[in-house]
Amino acid sequence: MKKIETSKGVRYQLDPAERTDLIVCAQNVIVNTYPISDDGYATALMTVSGSIYEGISYKSETHTLTMHAEVTALANAAIHGETDVVAIVGPNCHICKQLIYENGLNSGIDIMIIMDEENGPHDVPISEMMPYAWPLLKGKSES
Repeated sequence: MKKIETSKGVRYQLDPAERTDLIVCAQNVIVNTYPISDDGYATALMTVSGSIYEGISYKSETHTLTMHAEVTALANAAIHGETDVVAIVGPNCHICKQLIYENGLNSGIDIMIIMDEENGPHDVPISEMMPYAWPLLKGKSES
């Protein structure tokens, strides 16, 4: 992983093997989705330390209590004292993009989104996926 300073903060560029490792980790834990195995979403993220934390979707019959894979991965990392996320596989929805964006605002890291595409893993900074993000700056909000 290589640290890069940008106008949007710090960004970490993962090498192809690191991107592939994250995708494989996400693919391996999808069997743990709840309540039905392999019926939902899974993700994996990497922190500044190089640690990888997985997350799975945890569905509720009420739907409002359902936890998305990205949420459980971020919580998994935080439980282990690691909130400086540098990259994550996915995300599958805009709510999760917002949460990842906010995590990046808090850490000062422009988190890389890893996507598994036909021609191999591809990454995009979360800032480029959030053209109308809120809040614009940490601790600031538009009225």
